[in-house]
Amino acid sequence: MGILHLKPTDKQTFILIGKGAEASLAQQFDAAHKAESEGRFEEACNIRYVAFQHIVEALPEEETIELDWEHANTRAAMEIIHASAIDNLLAGDAELAAAQLELLLECDSEDHTEATSQLAICYMALGENDCLEDIITDIDPKSALKPFAELWLDHRSNNAPSNEALNALRRHTAIVTELRRDEHPTDDNFIRDITSERPSKEALAREFYLKLEPVFAQNATLKEWLRTVI
Repeated sequence: MGILHLKPTDKQTFILIGKGAEASLAQQFDAAHKAESEGRFEEACNIRYVAFQHIVEALPEEETIELDWEHANTRAAMEIIHASAIDNLLAGDAELAAAQLELLLECDSEDHTEATSQLAICYMALGENDCLEDIITDIDPKSALKPFAELWLDHRSNNAPSNEALNALRRHTAIVTELRRDEHPTDDNFIRDITSERPSKEALAREFYLKLEPVFAQNATLKEWLRTVI
């Protein structure tokens, strides 16, 4: 028997429960966050990935279920899957990250963790045009990511950039400025800013760029093309 197991609720959802420290996903999530805040990044990633493996062991292989966001331990499970996917994407394994996020969305139809946006980045990093087109309408239209994704598709297809997407991205002035920069340092000033209660627009723009680094790594001409059109 695994560390975790599913228990049905009267809301036609399921919760993840178990005994022992490893089964306390909220505790594991907090431990990973603490390790990360202290600069122990590899340890934080390992904590999340081990917890993710325990979660997968508890899920049915050929059946889609809905996890209960209102249950603390189950909510932590969804947050762990999302965070572990980001770990893997930044480590260069966009394929594994995409699989994790697809699994998460199967278990969370309301997308409480906003996994769709992260999955879109994975698809761009993988060069998966069709997969991105399937979910692009689900990306928050107010975010900078949606017009960025639309422009990425234009670039991939050798099409002229969409004026609508260009105008939408240009409204995010701090992000446009960041995309035009030659360097995007993650120095102490940035860390203090982005981890503060009210990060500046400039810090949030740099964070946005850093999330997209796997996409730029996949397509060497994308960044320069964006600079010419925005």
